Amino acid sequence: METKPAVIVQPPDDIGLRKVVIDGKIEGKVWCPHELHQVLHRAGVPSEVDIEWRGGDKDVWPARNWRRRISGTLMAVGFLATACICTWIGVKDSLDALTFAGRVTGVLFLCMAVVEVIAFVAVFDYWRKRRVIYSGPALMLGALVELLVGLVLFAMYFVNKDRPTYEPRLVLWSVLLISSSFALWMLWRRRVWKVLRYPGRIAVGAIVSTVLVITNLAYTQVYLPSVSRPLVQGAAEIGKPSLSEDGKKMYVPIRLRLKNSGQVPVNILGSIYWIHVKLASDPKDKYQLLKPGELVKPPGRELSPQEEISEDVVAEITDPGSRHYEAVAAQVEAYAVRQDRMIIEASYERSGEWRGKLKKEGKDDEPPAPPPVDKEYLRYQSVISQSSELLNLTRGRQRVTVWWLYRPRPVVYVKVASPDDRKDFDLNNPEEQRQAADRYGLAFVRGAMVQTPYAQLLKEAEEQRPRSR
Repeated sequence: METKPAVIVQPPDDIGLRKVVIDGKIEGKVWCPHELHQVLHRAGVPSEVDIEWRGGDKDVWPARNWRRRISGTLMAVGFLATACICTWIGVKDSLDALTFAGRVTGVLFLCMAVVEVIAFVAVFDYWRKRRVIYSGPALMLGALVELLVGLVLFAMYFVNKDRPTYEPRLVLWSVLLISSSFALWMLWRRRVWKVLRYPGRIAVGAIVSTVLVITNLAYTQVYLPSVSRPLVQGAAEIGKPSLSEDGKKMYVPIRLRLKNSGQVPVNILGSIYWIHVKLASDPKDKYQLLKPGELVKPPGRELSPQEEISEDVVAEITDPGSRHYEAVAAQVEAYAVRQDRMIIEASYERSGEWRGKLKKEGKDDEPPAPPPVDKEYLRYQSVISQSSELLNLTRGRQRVTVWWLYRPRPVVYVKVASPDDRKDFDLNNPEEQRQAADRYGLAFVRGAMVQTPYAQLLKEAEEQRPRSR
Protein backbone atom coordinates (compact mmCIF):
# COMPACT_ATOMS: atom_id res chain seq x y z
CA MET A 1 0.00 0.00 0.00
CA GLU A 2 1.42 3.39 -1.01
CA THR A 3 2.13 5.81 1.85
CA LYS A 4 0.82 9.27 1.26
CA PRO A 5 3.09 12.14 2.25
CA ALA A 6 2.07 14.27 5.20
CA VAL A 7 1.50 17.85 4.02
CA ILE A 8 1.07 20.65 6.55
CA VAL A 9 0.43 24.33 5.74
CA GLN A 10 1.49 26.50 8.67
CA PRO A 11 -0.36 29.63 9.87
CA PRO A 12 0.43 32.86 7.98
CA ASP A 13 3.22 35.01 9.39
CA ASP A 14 3.21 38.79 9.79
CA ILE A 15 3.36 39.43 6.04
CA GLY A 16 1.01 36.59 5.00
CA LEU A 17 3.54 33.87 4.07
CA ARG A 18 2.55 30.29 4.92
CA LYS A 19 5.18 27.57 5.31
CA VAL A 20 4.65 24.30 3.49
CA VAL A 21 5.96 21.27 5.42
CA ILE A 22 6.09 17.86 3.68
CA ASP A 23 7.06 14.85 5.77
CA GLY A 24 8.52 17.13 8.42
CA LYS A 25 10.67 19.10 5.98
CA ILE A 26 10.02 22.73 5.04
CA GLU A 27 9.69 22.82 1.27
CA GLY A 28 8.94 26.53 0.87
CA LYS A 29 6.80 29.51 1.70
CA VAL A 30 3.79 30.54 -0.33
CA TRP A 31 1.56 33.57 -0.71
CA CYS A 32 -1.43 31.95 -2.47
CA PRO A 33 -2.94 28.63 -3.64
CA HIS A 34 -1.15 28.88 -7.00
CA GLU A 35 2.26 28.97 -5.30
CA LEU A 36 1.20 26.09 -3.04
CA HIS A 37 0.47 23.92 -6.10
CA GLN A 38 3.91 24.83 -7.50
CA VAL A 39 5.64 23.70 -4.29
CA LEU A 40 3.72 20.42 -4.25
CA HIS A 41 4.56 19.82 -7.91
CA ARG A 42 8.29 20.36 -7.31
CA ALA A 43 8.16 17.94 -4.38
CA GLY A 44 6.38 15.31 -6.50
CA VAL A 45 3.21 15.42 -4.43
CA PRO A 46 -0.14 15.28 -6.24
CA SER A 47 -2.31 18.34 -5.75
CA GLU A 48 -5.20 16.12 -4.59
CA VAL A 49 -3.30 15.07 -1.46
CA ASP A 50 -4.89 15.67 1.90
CA ILE A 51 -3.48 18.83 3.49
CA GLU A 52 -3.48 19.69 7.17
CA TRP A 53 -4.29 23.38 7.49
CA ARG A 54 -3.12 25.20 10.58
CA GLY A 55 -4.10 28.73 11.55
CA GLY A 56 -6.72 28.92 8.82
CA ASP A 57 -8.10 26.77 6.04
CA LYS A 58 -7.47 26.87 2.32
CA ASP A 59 -9.32 30.17 2.01
CA VAL A 60 -7.08 32.08 4.47
CA TRP A 61 -4.44 33.96 2.48
CA PRO A 62 -4.01 37.33 4.26
CA ALA A 63 -1.08 38.54 2.19
CA ARG A 64 -1.51 42.15 1.13
CA ASN A 65 0.69 42.27 -1.88
CA TRP A 66 0.24 45.98 -2.61
CA ARG A 67 1.32 46.96 0.92
CA ARG A 68 4.25 44.56 0.86
CA ARG A 69 5.43 45.83 -2.52
CA ILE A 70 5.10 49.48 -1.53
CA SER A 71 7.02 48.89 1.70
CA GLY A 72 9.76 46.97 -0.07
CA THR A 73 10.02 49.53 -2.84
CA LEU A 74 10.37 52.44 -0.41
CA MET A 75 13.07 50.66 1.53
CA ALA A 76 14.94 49.64 -1.62
CA VAL A 77 14.87 53.18 -3.03
CA GLY A 78 16.12 54.63 0.25
CA PHE A 79 18.96 52.10 0.54
CA LEU A 80 19.99 52.54 -3.08
CA ALA A 81 20.00 56.34 -2.84
CA THR A 82 22.05 56.21 0.36
CA ALA A 83 24.50 53.75 -1.21
CA CYS A 84 24.99 56.08 -4.19
CA ILE A 85 25.60 59.12 -1.94
CA CYS A 86 28.02 57.22 0.32
CA THR A 87 29.86 55.79 -2.69
CA TRP A 88 30.19 59.22 -4.30
CA ILE A 89 31.55 60.81 -1.12
CA GLY A 90 33.62 57.79 -0.15
CA VAL A 91 35.41 57.33 -3.48
CA LYS A 92 36.27 61.01 -3.86
CA ASP A 93 37.34 61.60 -0.27
CA SER A 94 39.26 58.36 0.20
CA LEU A 95 41.34 59.21 -2.88
CA ASP A 96 41.39 63.02 -3.11
CA ALA A 97 40.64 64.54 0.31
CA LEU A 98 43.27 67.12 1.27
CA THR A 99 43.78 65.74 4.79
CA PHE A 100 44.33 62.32 6.31
CA ALA A 101 41.23 62.77 8.46
CA GLY A 102 39.23 63.51 5.32
CA ARG A 103 40.44 60.29 3.71
CA VAL A 104 39.51 58.30 6.82
CA THR A 105 36.04 59.84 6.57
CA GLY A 106 35.91 58.71 2.94
CA VAL A 107 36.71 55.13 3.95
CA LEU A 108 33.91 55.26 6.56
CA PHE A 109 31.45 56.35 3.89
CA LEU A 110 32.58 53.48 1.65
CA CYS A 111 31.91 51.06 4.51
CA MET A 112 28.44 52.54 4.93
CA ALA A 113 27.88 52.14 1.19
CA VAL A 114 28.63 48.42 1.51
CA VAL A 115 26.10 48.14 4.35
CA GLU A 116 23.48 49.86 2.19
CA VAL A 117 24.13 47.54 -0.75
CA ILE A 118 23.68 44.52 1.53
CA ALA A 119 20.44 46.02 2.87
CA PHE A 120 19.25 46.69 -0.69
CA VAL A 121 19.77 43.02 -1.60
CA ALA A 122 18.13 41.88 1.65
CA VAL A 123 14.94 43.77 0.73
CA PHE A 124 14.15 41.24 -1.99
CA ASP A 125 14.51 38.34 0.41
CA TYR A 126 12.71 39.82 3.41
CA TRP A 127 9.65 40.98 1.49
CA ARG A 128 9.34 37.78 -0.56
CA LYS A 129 10.32 34.33 0.73
CA ARG A 130 12.57 35.16 3.71
CA ARG A 131 14.96 32.36 2.95
CA VAL A 132 17.80 34.17 4.76
CA ILE A 133 17.14 34.42 8.48
CA TYR A 134 19.27 37.56 8.89
CA SER A 135 17.66 39.62 6.13
CA GLY A 136 15.50 41.45 8.72
CA PRO A 137 18.47 42.60 10.88
CA ALA A 138 20.30 43.60 7.68
CA LEU A 139 17.38 45.88 6.81
CA MET A 140 17.42 47.44 10.27
CA LEU A 141 21.15 48.12 10.09
CA GLY A 142 20.72 49.63 6.64
CA ALA A 143 17.88 51.84 7.89
CA LEU A 144 20.03 53.05 10.81
CA VAL A 145 22.89 53.93 8.44
CA GLU A 146 20.45 55.68 6.10
CA LEU A 147 19.09 57.74 9.01
CA LEU A 148 22.63 58.60 10.15
CA VAL A 149 23.68 59.76 6.66
CA GLY A 150 20.56 61.91 6.31
CA LEU A 151 21.08 63.51 9.73
CA VAL A 152 24.78 64.18 9.06
CA LEU A 153 24.08 65.82 5.69
CA PHE A 154 21.29 67.95 7.12
CA ALA A 155 23.34 68.99 10.16
CA MET A 156 26.43 69.87 8.13
CA TYR A 157 24.35 71.80 5.62
CA PHE A 158 22.84 74.08 8.26
CA VAL A 159 26.14 74.42 10.15
CA ASN A 160 28.22 75.26 7.07
CA LYS A 161 25.73 77.19 4.96
CA ASP A 162 25.89 80.96 5.29
CA ARG A 163 22.20 81.47 4.60
CA PRO A 164 20.27 78.19 4.51
CA THR A 165 17.68 78.27 1.73
CA TYR A 166 15.64 75.73 -0.19
CA GLU A 167 17.79 73.66 -2.53
CA PRO A 168 16.97 70.53 -4.57
CA ARG A 169 19.46 68.42 -2.62
CA LEU A 170 17.46 69.04 0.55
CA VAL A 171 14.61 67.09 -1.07
CA LEU A 172 16.87 64.06 -1.47
CA TRP A 173 18.08 64.26 2.11
CA SER A 174 14.48 64.64 3.30
CA VAL A 175 13.61 61.47 1.40
CA LEU A 176 16.42 59.67 3.23
CA LEU A 177 15.10 60.77 6.61
CA ILE A 178 11.49 59.89 5.78
CA SER A 179 12.38 56.55 4.19
CA SER A 180 14.68 55.50 7.04
CA SER A 181 12.16 56.53 9.72
CA PHE A 182 9.42 54.57 7.95
CA ALA A 183 11.67 51.52 7.61
CA LEU A 184 12.74 51.61 11.26
CA TRP A 185 9.12 51.94 12.38
CA MET A 186 8.02 48.92 10.37
CA LEU A 187 11.00 46.79 11.34
CA TRP A 188 10.64 47.72 15.00
CA ARG A 189 7.01 46.61 14.96
CA ARG A 190 8.07 43.26 13.48
CA ARG A 191 10.93 42.88 16.02
CA VAL A 192 13.33 41.67 13.37
CA TRP A 193 16.24 41.59 15.84
CA LYS A 194 14.73 38.57 17.62
CA VAL A 195 16.55 36.19 15.25
CA LEU A 196 19.91 37.40 16.55
CA ARG A 197 21.62 35.46 19.30
CA TYR A 198 22.88 38.48 21.22
CA PRO A 199 20.79 41.46 20.08
CA GLY A 200 21.82 43.56 23.09
CA ARG A 201 25.52 43.29 22.36
CA ILE A 202 24.99 44.01 18.69
CA ALA A 203 22.92 47.08 19.57
CA VAL A 204 25.69 48.36 21.84
CA GLY A 205 28.24 47.80 19.07
CA ALA A 206 26.08 49.69 16.59
CA ILE A 207 25.65 52.59 19.02
CA VAL A 208 29.39 52.75 19.73
CA SER A 209 30.19 52.68 16.00
CA THR A 210 27.69 55.46 15.35
CA VAL A 211 29.15 57.60 18.12
CA LEU A 212 32.65 57.08 16.70
CA VAL A 213 31.52 58.09 13.21
CA ILE A 214 29.77 61.22 14.50
CA THR A 215 32.77 62.10 16.69
CA ASN A 216 35.17 61.71 13.75
CA LEU A 217 33.00 63.92 11.54
CA ALA A 218 32.66 66.57 14.26
CA TYR A 219 36.42 66.52 14.87
CA THR A 220 37.48 66.68 11.25
CA GLN A 221 34.79 68.98 9.88
CA VAL A 222 34.09 71.31 12.83
CA TYR A 223 36.99 71.30 15.30
CA LEU A 224 40.02 71.13 13.00
CA PRO A 225 38.90 74.06 10.82
CA SER A 226 38.79 76.25 13.95
CA VAL A 227 42.41 75.69 15.02
CA SER A 228 45.91 75.71 13.62
CA ARG A 229 46.07 79.00 11.73
CA PRO A 230 48.79 79.40 9.08
CA LEU A 231 51.83 81.44 10.07
CA VAL A 232 52.95 83.74 7.27
CA GLN A 233 55.14 86.75 7.99
CA GLY A 234 55.79 89.87 5.95
CA ALA A 235 58.76 92.20 6.27
CA ALA A 236 60.45 95.12 4.52
CA GLU A 237 64.03 96.43 4.67
CA ILE A 238 65.16 99.86 3.52
CA GLY A 239 68.62 99.73 2.01
CA LYS A 240 71.34 102.30 1.21
CA PRO A 241 70.02 105.20 -0.88
CA SER A 242 71.85 106.85 -3.76
CA LEU A 243 71.61 110.08 -5.76
CA SER A 244 71.60 110.54 -9.48
CA GLU A 245 74.62 112.22 -11.07
CA ASP A 246 72.91 115.60 -11.18
CA GLY A 247 71.56 115.17 -7.64
CA LYS A 248 67.95 115.76 -8.72
CA LYS A 249 66.76 112.26 -7.86
CA MET A 250 67.28 109.99 -4.88
CA TYR A 251 66.83 106.24 -5.25
CA VAL A 252 65.82 104.23 -2.17
CA PRO A 253 66.20 100.43 -2.56
CA ILE A 254 63.78 98.35 -0.53
CA ARG A 255 63.70 94.58 -0.09
CA LEU A 256 60.23 93.07 0.49
CA ARG A 257 59.78 89.60 1.99
CA LEU A 258 56.96 87.15 2.58
CA LYS A 259 57.80 83.92 4.44
CA ASN A 260 55.80 80.86 5.45
CA SER A 261 57.02 80.17 8.98
CA GLY A 262 54.33 77.58 9.69
CA GLN A 263 54.13 73.83 9.13
CA VAL A 264 51.55 73.66 6.31
CA PRO A 265 51.77 74.94 2.73
CA VAL A 266 49.64 77.94 1.84
CA ASN A 267 48.46 79.78 -1.25
CA ILE A 268 48.87 83.53 -1.45
CA LEU A 269 45.50 84.81 -2.66
CA GLY A 270 46.58 88.41 -2.92
CA SER A 271 49.44 90.63 -1.79
CA ILE A 272 50.37 94.28 -1.79
CA TYR A 273 53.22 96.51 -0.77
CA TRP A 274 53.49 100.23 -0.62
CA ILE A 275 56.27 102.70 -0.06
CA HIS A 276 55.41 106.18 1.10
CA VAL A 277 56.93 109.23 2.72
CA LYS A 278 55.73 110.82 5.91
CA LEU A 279 55.06 114.51 5.44
CA ALA A 280 56.23 117.06 7.97
CA SER A 281 54.39 120.13 6.68
CA ASP A 282 50.71 119.23 6.34
CA PRO A 283 49.11 117.27 9.22
CA LYS A 284 45.96 116.68 7.12
CA ASP A 285 47.92 114.61 4.62
CA LYS A 286 50.39 112.64 6.68
CA TYR A 287 51.55 110.26 3.95
CA GLN A 288 52.32 110.54 0.28
CA LEU A 289 52.42 107.34 -1.76
CA LEU A 290 55.62 106.73 -3.70
CA LYS A 291 55.24 103.21 -5.08
CA PRO A 292 52.58 100.46 -4.66
CA GLY A 293 52.60 97.00 -6.23
CA GLU A 294 51.88 93.30 -5.96
CA LEU A 295 54.55 91.31 -4.20
CA VAL A 296 53.46 87.80 -5.25
CA LYS A 297 52.90 87.36 -8.96
CA PRO A 298 50.96 85.52 -10.16
CA PRO A 299 48.51 85.42 -7.24
CA GLY A 300 47.53 82.00 -5.94
CA ARG A 301 51.16 80.88 -5.83
CA GLU A 302 52.04 78.12 -3.37
CA LEU A 303 54.30 78.96 -0.45
CA SER A 304 55.77 75.86 1.19
CA PRO A 305 56.81 75.72 4.86
CA GLN A 306 59.93 77.81 5.46
CA GLU A 307 59.83 79.08 1.88
CA GLU A 308 60.36 82.79 1.32
CA ILE A 309 59.44 85.16 -1.49
CA SER A 310 61.47 88.34 -1.82
CA GLU A 311 61.57 91.23 -4.26
CA ASP A 312 63.83 94.27 -4.54
CA VAL A 313 62.16 97.51 -5.59
CA VAL A 314 63.45 101.04 -5.88
CA ALA A 315 61.49 104.12 -4.84
CA GLU A 316 62.36 107.37 -6.59
CA ILE A 317 62.20 110.81 -4.92
CA THR A 318 62.64 113.88 -7.12
CA ASP A 319 64.38 117.02 -5.84
CA PRO A 320 65.36 115.31 -2.60
CA GLY A 321 67.14 118.34 -1.21
CA SER A 322 64.05 120.54 -1.32
CA ARG A 323 61.64 118.04 0.25
CA HIS A 324 60.49 118.42 3.83
CA TYR A 325 59.83 114.80 4.70
CA GLU A 326 60.05 113.15 8.08
CA ALA A 327 60.59 109.54 7.02
CA VAL A 328 60.37 106.95 4.28
CA ALA A 329 58.18 103.94 5.22
CA ALA A 330 57.43 100.55 3.65
CA GLN A 331 54.99 97.79 4.49
CA VAL A 332 53.75 94.44 3.14
CA GLU A 333 50.25 92.95 3.38
CA ALA A 334 48.88 89.67 2.03
CA TYR A 335 46.10 87.12 2.35
CA ALA A 336 47.11 83.46 2.68
CA VAL A 337 44.95 80.36 2.80
CA ARG A 338 45.83 76.86 3.94
CA GLN A 339 46.41 74.52 1.04
CA ASP A 340 44.78 71.63 2.93
CA ARG A 341 41.48 73.54 3.23
CA MET A 342 40.71 74.47 -0.36
CA ILE A 343 41.81 73.94 -3.96
CA ILE A 344 41.99 76.98 -6.21
CA GLU A 345 41.49 76.52 -9.93
CA ALA A 346 44.56 77.04 -12.09
CA SER A 347 42.71 79.79 -13.97
CA TYR A 348 42.77 82.01 -10.88
CA GLU A 349 46.16 83.52 -11.64
CA ARG A 350 44.96 84.53 -15.12
CA SER A 351 41.59 85.88 -13.98
CA GLY A 352 42.76 89.43 -13.20
CA GLU A 353 40.43 92.05 -14.73
CA TRP A 354 40.36 95.81 -14.25
CA ARG A 355 37.22 97.62 -13.11
CA GLY A 356 36.72 99.33 -16.48
CA LYS A 357 36.54 96.06 -18.39
CA LEU A 358 34.34 94.40 -15.76
CA LYS A 359 31.94 97.35 -15.82
CA LYS A 360 31.77 97.24 -19.61
CA GLU A 361 30.88 93.53 -19.46
CA GLY A 362 28.37 94.06 -16.64
CA LYS A 363 30.34 91.88 -14.21
CA ASP A 364 31.48 94.53 -11.75
CA ASP A 365 28.79 93.51 -9.22
CA GLU A 366 29.60 89.78 -9.11
CA PRO A 367 29.93 90.23 -6.17
CA PRO A 368 29.74 93.97 -5.38
CA ALA A 369 33.17 95.49 -4.83
CA PRO A 370 34.13 97.08 -1.50
CA PRO A 371 33.78 100.86 -1.29
CA PRO A 372 34.78 103.21 -2.75
CA VAL A 373 33.36 101.58 -5.87
CA ASP A 374 34.24 104.59 -8.04
CA LYS A 375 37.97 103.93 -7.60
CA GLU A 376 40.00 101.75 -9.93
CA TYR A 377 40.61 98.16 -8.87
CA LEU A 378 41.97 94.86 -10.16
CA ARG A 379 39.88 91.78 -9.41
CA TYR A 380 40.89 88.11 -9.30
CA GLN A 381 38.21 85.43 -9.03
CA SER A 382 37.90 81.65 -9.10
CA VAL A 383 35.60 78.83 -8.05
CA ILE A 384 37.18 76.78 -5.27
CA SER A 385 36.88 73.20 -4.11
CA GLN A 386 36.57 72.32 -0.43
CA SER A 387 38.97 70.04 1.39
CA SER A 388 36.54 67.11 1.03
CA GLU A 389 33.60 66.07 -1.13
CA LEU A 390 31.44 65.94 2.00
CA LEU A 391 31.98 69.68 2.43
CA ASN A 392 31.43 70.31 -1.28
CA LEU A 393 28.10 68.52 -1.00
CA THR A 394 26.91 70.35 2.12
CA ARG A 395 28.36 73.82 1.53
CA GLY A 396 27.64 73.96 -2.15
CA ARG A 397 29.73 75.81 -4.73
CA GLN A 398 32.01 78.47 -3.29
CA ARG A 399 34.02 81.21 -4.96
CA VAL A 400 36.95 83.33 -3.85
CA THR A 401 37.20 86.95 -4.98
CA VAL A 402 40.19 89.22 -4.38
CA TRP A 403 40.15 92.99 -5.02
CA TRP A 404 43.33 95.02 -5.39
CA LEU A 405 41.93 98.53 -4.81
CA TYR A 406 43.52 101.86 -5.67
CA ARG A 407 42.64 104.28 -2.92
CA PRO A 408 44.62 107.05 -1.24
CA ARG A 409 46.46 104.02 0.11
CA PRO A 410 46.03 100.80 -1.98
CA VAL A 411 44.61 97.80 -0.15
CA VAL A 412 43.60 94.17 -0.78
CA TYR A 413 40.25 92.62 0.20
CA VAL A 414 39.17 88.96 0.04
CA LYS A 415 35.71 87.42 0.05
CA VAL A 416 34.80 83.72 0.00
CA ALA A 417 31.11 83.10 -0.67
CA SER A 418 28.63 81.37 -2.93
CA PRO A 419 28.59 82.56 -6.58
CA ASP A 420 24.95 83.53 -6.01
CA ASP A 421 25.82 85.85 -3.13
CA ARG A 422 25.04 89.46 -4.05
CA LYS A 423 25.43 90.87 -0.56
CA ASP A 424 27.39 94.12 -0.32
CA PHE A 425 30.90 93.90 1.07
CA ASP A 426 30.75 95.39 4.59
CA LEU A 427 34.16 96.65 5.68
CA ASN A 428 32.93 97.17 9.24
CA ASN A 429 31.64 93.62 9.66
CA PRO A 430 34.48 91.16 10.36
CA GLU A 431 32.14 88.16 10.47
CA GLU A 432 32.81 87.13 6.85
CA GLN A 433 36.57 87.19 7.33
CA ARG A 434 36.27 85.32 10.62
CA GLN A 435 34.14 82.64 8.99
CA ALA A 436 36.60 82.25 6.13
CA ALA A 437 39.44 82.03 8.66
CA ASP A 438 37.65 79.20 10.49
CA ARG A 439 36.78 77.27 7.35
CA TYR A 440 39.83 77.74 5.15
CA GLY A 441 42.56 78.97 7.47
CA LEU A 442 42.41 82.36 5.76
CA ALA A 443 45.03 84.60 7.34
CA PHE A 444 45.59 88.31 6.92
CA VAL A 445 49.31 89.03 6.91
CA ARG A 446 50.40 92.53 7.85
CA GLY A 447 54.11 93.06 8.15
CA ALA A 448 55.50 95.65 10.53
CA MET A 449 55.87 99.11 9.01
CA VAL A 450 59.56 99.96 8.53
CA GLN A 451 60.53 103.64 8.70
CA THR A 452 63.83 105.42 8.25
CA PRO A 453 64.23 109.16 8.91
CA TYR A 454 64.38 111.09 5.70
CA ALA A 455 67.30 113.23 6.87
CA GLN A 456 69.33 110.09 7.54
CA LEU A 457 68.61 108.69 4.08
CA LEU A 458 69.52 111.98 2.42
CA LYS A 459 72.76 112.17 4.38
CA GLU A 460 73.73 108.60 3.44
CA ALA A 461 72.95 109.27 -0.22
CA GLU A 462 75.11 112.40 -0.25
CA GLU A 463 77.96 110.56 1.41
CA GLN A 464 77.89 107.90 -1.33
CA ARG A 465 77.73 110.46 -4.11
CA PRO A 466 81.08 110.67 -5.94
CA ARG A 467 82.96 113.90 -5.20
CA SER A 468 83.77 116.07 -8.23
CA ARG A 469 87.50 116.90 -8.65
